Amino acid sequence: MRKQNTKTQRHKERPLKRIFIAAFLCVFVSLCFVFSQQTLKVDVNLVNVFATVKDEHGDFVTNLNRDDFRVYDDGQPQDIQIFEKQDQVDSSIGILTDTSGSMVDILPFMKRAIRDFTRTLPKPDEFFVVSFGTNVRLIHKSSQPLKHLDDSMASMRAYGTSVLYDALLYSLEKVETSDRPRKALIVFTDGNDNGSTVSYGRVVDEAQTSSVLLYFVAIGSRVLLDTNTLESLSDTSGGRTLYVSKQENISPVLDQVRIELAQQYYLGYYVPRRSGVHRIRVEVPGRNVKVRAKTGYTEG
Repeated sequence: MRKQNTKTQRHKERPLKRIFIAAFLCVFVSLCFVFSQQTLKVDVNLVNVFATVKDEHGDFVTNLNRDDFRVYDDGQPQDIQIFEKQDQVDSSIGILTDTSGSMVDILPFMKRAIRDFTRTLPKPDEFFVVSFGTNVRLIHKSSQPLKHLDDSMASMRAYGTSVLYDALLYSLEKVETSDRPRKALIVFTDGNDNGSTVSYGRVVDEAQTSSVLLYFVAIGSRVLLDTNTLESLSDTSGGRTLYVSKQENISPVLDQVRIELAQQYYLGYYVPRRSGVHRIRVEVPGRNVKVRAKTGYTEG
């Protein structure tokens, strides 16, 4: 009788053991999946590229699709996994205005242009305004009323030195915290720096590490402008440098930037994380077009 009871008890225990083993295996497999997903996220890097495409006449080409583009990272073709057209992408924009002594004649025109530009930005876009002369000041955020911007700019005066590099580093780091896919800085300056605590090289490193488009509105005679500094930074980022004399109206130049941002293509691809400088090339084969995009990035 005892043997029969023992056998019956063993038969009852076996299904319980099987259930326990099955449950353990499910938990183990789930944990392995979670850890593998975490490892995947850590070991790959999303590279964002914003491309401006123009035809031989200088007009924007807006009818391209994902398959029209070829993207190369260090010479290797990439699978474009994110593709968005033009105004489907929200932006975060930093506007930097030089208030050093060399801007005394042009400052009233810069104020008017900034005022007009901020009122034409799409609602989902966010922006901030920074002034830099002897120091860097955040004077307005888009979460504040536009009257606050008007009042802040009314008190701006042109005097002293220029801390351009300090302002660029501060603004690059600030705009990078935004969750908007497209990030850009529009900088009013003559390109000269004579008071920053950070170096030009530090700014270059930050620009190459980030995905921020740099647009410089260079004001004044080209003979007096530091064109090499401005163009090297804008070309690296995929933005550009626009030149304006002190007699010209600035608002049309800002309109050019606004229109260009609205006509860009957003291309994203994943690559394994690896340190160093990496080169990017974007092409549209079989079409007589010119593509402007950032030329590379740096990983630490």
